[in-house]
Amino acid sequence: MRFLAVTVDTECDKGPGWRVRHPLSFRGVYEGVGEVLQPLLERYGFRATYLLSPEVMEDPGSVSILKDVEREGAELGTHLHGEFIEPGRKLRPEITTEKATDYDPHTEWDKLKNLTDLFTDTFGHRPLSYRAGRFAASLRTLRFLERLGYRVDSSFTPFSVVSGVDHRRAPVVPYRPSGEDPYVPGDMGIWEVPITVLPKNRYLYGIVPRVPIRRLKNLINRTFGTVWLRPTVSGPGDVRWLVERAERVMGDPVVLVMMFHNVELVPGTSPYDHEKVLANLKFTLSYLNDRGYLPVTLSEVPGLFGY
Repeated sequence: MRFLAVTVDTECDKGPGWRVRHPLSFRGVYEGVGEVLQPLLERYGFRATYLLSPEVMEDPGSVSILKDVEREGAELGTHLHGEFIEPGRKLRPEITTEKATDYDPHTEWDKLKNLTDLFTDTFGHRPLSYRAGRFAASLRTLRFLERLGYRVDSSFTPFSVVSGVDHRRAPVVPYRPSGEDPYVPGDMGIWEVPITVLPKNRYLYGIVPRVPIRRLKNLINRTFGTVWLRPTVSGPGDVRWLVERAERVMGDPVVLVMMFHNVELVPGTSPYDHEKVLANLKFTLSYLNDRGYLPVTLSEVPGLFGY
């Protein structure tokens, strides 16, 4: 069987260079989630997992919309941008570049616990799914999440190094990590449900992170790099290739994990062209619907494997 998990990193409005807009605004939730994404998902028969950054859970208007979409079948989880949560919360962050993998263990634990408590106080139940800001999760992160009662992490990006975070060894299929090595299947209580990423050439993709010149890196990436199930950067040709390739290598069930940000669907709230992102998203949802994909949320994925 074939399943699609639509995952949305849900944050306050941003601008060029992903800089935070001040005063904080939430058009990406009010319009992006409430007016654009939810009707689109309903049209194609899919459901989303919204992974919520702390500031979103402190905005009453956003919370009201998110409670509504949860009642309609969406899943709500958490998304750590440490600038917005104690300890060491920034009063007016300009950009969210902190990585939890750079925190000392006590700071990461405290931020994750405070994030989880904020979610529980806001929505009346504990979150089951998580994604790290900047994809910055480690074995330590998984152990902390397991202690906090999470069922699923979705921070790993196979074959990819993003913002210095190297998840190239991660499997492309959902799995229970080993307590010794997060990239090896094992018996931890938490599941890793990686974002769907595959290399165009598995033997040559590894040269891309080592190229120092950005323009040359972009050229090499188009030929030997990775394809993400992310409408922000992947158009119809890449999506067709990725889906057909994933169906050959994943076995049964096939679980695809799409990711993007809520703010990418609204003009002026991200660095991206919202019309292009929306067109790619519509194509991807339509294409996967035609191929018989069924909806699944992140915390439901382990159940597909009998857990």
